[in-house]
Amino acid sequence: MSSLTRYSRCLVLVLPLTIVACDSALNFLGFGNRTVKSICNSNPELCEDLNQDGWCRSERADVIISRFDELNHDSDENKYHLIKNYRAYNQCIELAASIEPKYDKSRKTQRVVGMLTSLEELARLEAETEDSNNPYLAMYHWTQHRDQAAKERFLALEGTGKLDSPELLWTLAIYYSGNNPQKTIDILQSSFKYFGEDQVIPAKYPEAITSQYMALRNFRQAYIWAQVSALFDDHSTQDYSSLKHLLQLDEEQLENLQDEAKLIFKQIKERQYQR
Repeated sequence: MSSLTRYSRCLVLVLPLTIVACDSALNFLGFGNRTVKSICNSNPELCEDLNQDGWCRSERADVIISRFDELNHDSDENKYHLIKNYRAYNQCIELAASIEPKYDKSRKTQRVVGMLTSLEELARLEAETEDSNNPYLAMYHWTQHRDQAAKERFLALEGTGKLDSPELLWTLAIYYSGNNPQKTIDILQSSFKYFGEDQVIPAKYPEAITSQYMALRNFRQAYIWAQVSALFDDHSTQDYSSLKHLLQLDEEQLENLQDEAKLIFKQIKERQYQR
């Protein structure tokens, strides 16, 4: 059976398992998952001005895929992802460019070219998006360049639903953290439901909630959220042992708070936490 015939059959199949079985035919025809190899084969211009050696492999891959996305769909969201990936690539390749290769000296040249490319493209994208109303781009220009107009555009979106993502809500929470601890807590607690099933929730969210409860001198909730934070794999080594003294609770009472923390952690991990 030809690949074209197999592809035609894929178009009319609706069962998920059968669709998966057609992936090889889709990829053969240039559809399906984006891969660095397939992109570089079909659009070499998206890859050739970046380093070709083993340095910054994941950052380079992210840039190539983001370039491909922007090429096929020129949107503010794709520009934001490309900006982020250029910044990450540049931070990595700048270090790599300073290292003298032991044998192949041309590798240093490739790294320098990659670094210059990322800097030039980053400048281009920043200029193009400076006045964007997109919440991610407004956030970027505010937080990275202290652009006050971008800050106002970002804050004007509060309450509109356009900031309903973990990254945007984190930025909003940080803004309020200095003068409105309760609002900061509310924002951070509401952010958990916006994490996708495949996303890892960082410990910095419950840790920030802990610090805000400390600011409110609500030591009971601070202790609970400190226990929640400790259950995350990437939790910090912050010592909250003084909370036990401040609470003046016996072991049974502390165990009850720890059980409450375990329940909250379970609800967060299962995307079922309701504040």
